[in-house]
Amino acid sequence: MDALQAIIKRRSVRRYTDEPVSDETIQELCRIALLAPTDSMSQAWSLIAVTDAGTREALSELVIDGGAKYFAQMRPPKEGTSAAEHSAWAREYAEGAIGSMRKAPAWIAGLLVPRNLMPNAKDVERDANMTSVGFMFENLMVAARAMGLGTVPMVFHRFHEQRFKDLLDIPDEVEVPLLSPLGVPEEFPTSLPPALQKIRRPWKTLVHTDGWGNPLQSAD
Repeated sequence: MDALQAIIKRRSVRRYTDEPVSDETIQELCRIALLAPTDSMSQAWSLIAVTDAGTREALSELVIDGGAKYFAQMRPPKEGTSAAEHSAWAREYAEGAIGSMRKAPAWIAGLLVPRNLMPNAKDVERDANMTSVGFMFENLMVAARAMGLGTVPMVFHRFHEQRFKDLLDIPDEVEVPLLSPLGVPEEFPTSLPPALQKIRRPWKTLVHTDGWGNPLQSAD
């Protein structure tokens, strides 16, 4: 699969099999990820590939519980539902939506590692570094798709950030903007879920010509 097809066919995979992925494949994906652009060659990033069974299990539970907290916050409770009932619903929803991530043979964490090259413009440096981490993760996801593997960028670990960092011995000054399972999907999605398809903006409404306010297609 060429690069264009891998980009077009990349999908957020939330359901995985337990089929193994070799260490060589994981290492090659990490190498490709780290070919991404980086400001002034700062390489203010790292990757952690989690393959140990016990660590994967603990990480998965943190992510799924974080997902339950996310769904509880983002989805309004049904009328007449108590807080405890809504929380139980969110947990059940998270189990159904992302519970099979426990099977994935690896997790990949994308880290922002400050290099402190711009002491007088720390916010600018952090923004540049965060962008580079995004480039790195996009490389990872596209390369994985080209190899027939699934990924999905996640932030649910942020609901248990300190526990997550303690689990992987991550220093306080290092951020973990993105995390993804890596594995063989039950199947690759071919379209967006209906709820997301409904709110997705046509791409031509997001492309402006020669300045803001001249989209190729009106949002109306």
